[in-house]
Amino acid sequence: MRVLHYVDENNLTWCESWRSLLCKLKELGVESTVVCRPGGTLSKYLQDSGLATIEYKPLLPALPCTAFGVASAIDKVRPDIIHTRLSSAAMVGGWWGKLKNIPVVSTVDKHAKMKYYWNADMVVPCSRAVAKHMQAQGCQLAKTRVIYNPIDLSYYKAFPQVRESVRERYSVPPTAKVVVAGGRFDEGKGFESLIKAYALFLDHYKNREDMRLWLLEDGPYRNKIEDLIKECSLDNNVMLPGYVSNIREWFWAADLFVSPSELPEGFSVILLEAMACGLPALATNIGGSPEIVIDGVNGMLFSPGRTEELAEKLGAVLDAPDRLPTLSKEAKKSAAIFDLNAIAKQTLEVYAELASDGARL
Repeated sequence: MRVLHYVDENNLTWCESWRSLLCKLKELGVESTVVCRPGGTLSKYLQDSGLATIEYKPLLPALPCTAFGVASAIDKVRPDIIHTRLSSAAMVGGWWGKLKNIPVVSTVDKHAKMKYYWNADMVVPCSRAVAKHMQAQGCQLAKTRVIYNPIDLSYYKAFPQVRESVRERYSVPPTAKVVVAGGRFDEGKGFESLIKAYALFLDHYKNREDMRLWLLEDGPYRNKIEDLIKECSLDNNVMLPGYVSNIREWFWAADLFVSPSELPEGFSVILLEAMACGLPALATNIGGSPEIVIDGVNGMLFSPGRTEELAEKLGAVLDAPDRLPTLSKEAKKSAAIFDLNAIAKQTLEVYAELASDGARL
């Protein structure tokens, strides 16, 4: 089976999860070609894994009929299925799939607008929360299949020596507790609330010098976050290393992950990555996060923007030495539910269904 994947981007925060899925599908007999934008790291990253790519930047994504590069890729690959990710790609890929009578699968990675997905033969939300959001906009239940983002557990297996070397590199004592969060520093991501909650927690923590907070990645709110760190007198406790090429080593060196987003996440890949590395998680109780974090089992849930509540949750985990190992064990067990093999099988089943005669809806 030949599948043309189209994503109208050149960098992806969830690239590793997607790459691992494409490689697993290749093992199952799917010949994948990816159409993506030039100029970023995505194309080379996929090529290094043996995946074929075609680089193309649409002139006017809002006018699918002008995306002749996508049409050319379809004619070259002659796919049985077109699989899109992200809204603009869904609009363009759906239009050309309908014109050329090729079934289109569109993965929905966030709480998107249905107007981009009307031409998809199968809409694949990344969580039940996203499925509910799309169905509320008129997406038919019969053309909806929830398929979670996958995790390759073997890729995230922890190495104790890496934990030690990372901590030594950044002068973190072996006994210190490290809280880590990550993502684009932008509106609605909740990093300001996390910093304030962390400051409240430290006010009551017995040994302030034995605590660290790492905020990974970068974005337009970086200056605002840096100012807040200074305002809260946390210069010696909070580190912003910027973009990190290997997020696993940071997770292996940490003890607890926090997903403070104040806007609903479709299905947070970074949250799943952290749990696969053995980190219990504190996450806001909105979007797809409650489908990953089970309150009191593999982590805890809290309300968006509630700094006092988050500070209490931090204390409930970090002030109880015996609790972290139990939560860590359950976090890794929960991550296994989203194992790559199961997700690849579900994806292949959707392809087979749509590739059969008369499958277009």
